[in-house]
Amino acid sequence: MANFSKRPIFKSKAEIYKKSKWQKFKEYISLLFSNIKRWFAKVFYRINEKGSQRLTIMVVPHTEKRIINIQISNYIMFFFMVILTVTVITSIIAIANNQQTHKQYVFLKQEEELKRQQIEDFKKKIESFDKRFTSLKVDVNNIIRSVGKDKNIYDYNNIEVLNEYSNNTATSEAKILNKLKLDLEITKDNIIRIGNCIEEWKNLLNSIPSKYPLPFKAQISSRYGWRVDPVYKWKMEFHPGLDLCILPGTSVLAAADGEVSLAGWHGGYGFMVEIKHKYGFSTRYAHMMDFAPGIAVGAKVRQGQVIGYVGTTGKSTGYHLHFEVRIGDKTVDPMPFTSMMLP
Repeated sequence: MANFSKRPIFKSKAEIYKKSKWQKFKEYISLLFSNIKRWFAKVFYRINEKGSQRLTIMVVPHTEKRIINIQISNYIMFFFMVILTVTVITSIIAIANNQQTHKQYVFLKQEEELKRQQIEDFKKKIESFDKRFTSLKVDVNNIIRSVGKDKNIYDYNNIEVLNEYSNNTATSEAKILNKLKLDLEITKDNIIRIGNCIEEWKNLLNSIPSKYPLPFKAQISSRYGWRVDPVYKWKMEFHPGLDLCILPGTSVLAAADGEVSLAGWHGGYGFMVEIKHKYGFSTRYAHMMDFAPGIAVGAKVRQGQVIGYVGTTGKSTGYHLHFEVRIGDKTVDPMPFTSMMLP
C-alpha cells in the first residue's frame, strides 16, 4: 500500500536560481580579473600602436646625391629620451657631489694649514721654554751646590728611560719634551728639598739670635771689644756687647724665641732682660726704662716680641740699648747676629 503521508517539496523558480554568497564572490572576482586583463590589453595595444609609429628624418644634400631617409620608431625615441634623462640627472648629481667634495677639500686644506701653523708655534714655544728652563736649571743646580752637593743633579745620562719618546724615530721636539719631563721631575723634587731646607732654616733663625733687636736700624755708639770706659775715662774696659743709640721709649724686640731668665735691675746694666734660647744661646737687653707687660722670669717670648723700651738706666751716659749675645757663659760679638734679619 502506497504511503502518501509525506508531501513532495516544490521550489519556486526564484528559489531554484538563488545563488549562494560564495558563488557570487567567485563570479565577482572572475569579472574583476577579466576587466583588469582587458584594460591592460587595451593599454599595451595603444602603447604598441604608438611605439610602432615611425618618425622619418630626411637628409637632403646640397648636391645631386640621393636623399637619405632615416626612420626611427617611437620605441627608440623613448629609449634615447630615458638614456638622456638618466645621463643629465647623473651628471647633475656628480657635479653637485664634486662641488661638495671640493668645498670639503678646501676646508680640510685650510684646517691642515692652521694645524701646521699651530705645530710650528708649538715647536717654537718648546724651544723657547727649553732655553729658559736651562737657565733655571743652572740656578737650581747652584743652589744645591751651595749646600755642599758638588754633583750635577741633572746628570741622568746613565739612566735608561722607557716611554713613548725614547725610540730613535721620535722627532727632536718629542725628545726635548721627554728631557723637559725628566728635568721637571728632578727640579720638583729638589725644589721640595730646598723648601724643606728653607723651613728648617727659618726654624733655626727663630731659635737663635738673628732678629735685629729694634724696629728700625740704629746708630752704633760702641762696638764689642776693648774701649775707653765712657764714665771712668782714665781706664780701659772690655765691652761685652753692642750699644745702639736710638730715641727713648723705642720698643726693644726679642732676637729669638726663648724663655726669660732675668728681668729686673742688674747693677750697671740697669733694667735688664735676659732670654735663654736653644743651642746654648742667650741674649741680654740692658739700660731699659721699663719692661713690656707680661715680661717676667719664666715668661715665654717669641722672636720679634716687644720685651721693653729703650732707656738710660744703670751705668749709662745717654739713651741707648745695650745688646749682648752669649754662648754658654761667654759673650760673642753681636754684630753678625744683628745683620741676619735687618729691619
